[in-house]
Amino acid sequence: MKESENQLVGICGLYCGTCPKYLAYQDQDLNELQKMAVSDKVPIEDIRCDGCLSDNVYSTCRDCRHGFRRCAGEKKVTWCFQCRDFPCQRLEDFSKIHVVNGIWHHKRVVENIQFMKTHGTEAWIKEQKREAECPNCGKIVYWYSLKCPRCDRPVRQK
Repeated sequence: MKESENQLVGICGLYCGTCPKYLAYQDQDLNELQKMAVSDKVPIEDIRCDGCLSDNVYSTCRDCRHGFRRCAGEKKVTWCFQCRDFPCQRLEDFSKIHVVNGIWHHKRVVENIQFMKTHGTEAWIKEQKREAECPNCGKIVYWYSLKCPRCDRPVRQK
């Protein structure tokens, strides 16, 4: 597995590869970048992230208000599954927030981390990519997408 793919494995069990901050920059999706620039009150040029474990982490993740980055640093782990306290209350609470377009985005973080612990991050990334692909055209879509921006067909969401 490429190191850059490992950077897309969030400490908390989210897949950065479908995050708008990552994917909009990679795809040069100017419409999505403009929406984020307005909502985050930052210049469009500042919207770039190369994943949670990269050197270029978007400010909302770098400053992680949920405390995962700080906690992982204190416990000297890369991902929550490496911690002896997994699953913890912080992770359980995190799994119950953040709904966009009716999609409960954080719902599977504990399940995701357990999968990583059992099968490894490489297998998890492969599964995340498979789930993120439009079944019609293969485009990787944002985690909250209801339809594919390329072919306009509905996409599956879990």
